[in-house]
Amino acid sequence: MEEEYGILESTTRDFNSKYIENNSLKIENEKIDAQLVKALSDQGFFSMVYQPDGKKSTDTGAYSIVLETLARSSPAVAVKTLLTNSFLSIVENREILNAVSSGNKSGTVTFSDVIAKGGKDSKLIMENNRIRGKKEFVLGSDSDFIVTTVDSGELVLLKAGFKMGKNYKRLGFRSLAFSSIEVDSSDFEIIQRNGIDALRKEYDAIAIPVAAIAIGMSEGASEKAIDYSKVRTAFGHYLKDFQPLTFEMSSLVAQMAILKSYMIQTISSNPDIRNSLFLKLKSLRLAKDMAKTSLQIHGGYGYLEDFGIEKFYRDSMALSVLFSNEEDDMERLSTLVFGSKAGFV
Repeated sequence: MEEEYGILESTTRDFNSKYIENNSLKIENEKIDAQLVKALSDQGFFSMVYQPDGKKSTDTGAYSIVLETLARSSPAVAVKTLLTNSFLSIVENREILNAVSSGNKSGTVTFSDVIAKGGKDSKLIMENNRIRGKKEFVLGSDSDFIVTTVDSGELVLLKAGFKMGKNYKRLGFRSLAFSSIEVDSSDFEIIQRNGIDALRKEYDAIAIPVAAIAIGMSEGASEKAIDYSKVRTAFGHYLKDFQPLTFEMSSLVAQMAILKSYMIQTISSNPDIRNSLFLKLKSLRLAKDMAKTSLQIHGGYGYLEDFGIEKFYRDSMALSVLFSNEEDDMERLSTLVFGSKAGFV
């Protein structure tokens, strides 16, 4: 790992110790509070793609290391940071950019427009300088500003005139609002005319950051499982002494180390979409496998919130659903691997 990445990782670990780890259960069950949001902003984690001087420049490596390290302690905080930075990378309104990057206001992006197909009732119609309708599956739906698409194709910034609708039962990221939004707004800006293409460009740009969150979740889950196996006994032996358990965990840790090295190698070069998809798909799968194995090692205790392991299981599933369309990503990857689009008979 490059020296500056190592320093950044250490700094973020210190941040976790100060602001997250002692409050992890509260963060899990309540909304991420204003104090933590301000701390994230003051640390510069909300300004990874946008600087106060108005310049936009993303160091994917630094950004990914921060997300990975945050996710070790709180996947929800890492996702909040991801959504905020994605919002800042798309929006051009300087006043709003400064308000969101400072933590005084919040913004989100409806990646569900790329990942999920909205139902017949999930439509936003723009006519006569007004946007009306409903948008389903909005993560961060309690935000002050929302970047989304409308049915005529434009990518727009909603500045007012919307409210939360139906709340969805959340599997993961419980501290982030997840609902539909109901819109009747004349206060908006058009960002791009070809909205889906613009949103897909940002969706592709977050492939490595999403992978970083998945790797961080794997690290957090594995640390808890390994520590627990050293103190928990069964039949007079520590859990770490049972060969099937240690072999399975060691295999997953090896995969994790390989993916972490691949991530560092990828972000140190000029990553293309093929390598980014490789990393994202494999990291998301590892996060689910690691969380499942770690939960099993904890036995019944793993389902108790106080042990802090069950959130990794829930959040690993949610991360795969909310930030990846596996079938679509695999189709795109197969085209890159084979050099032409497959027929998929």
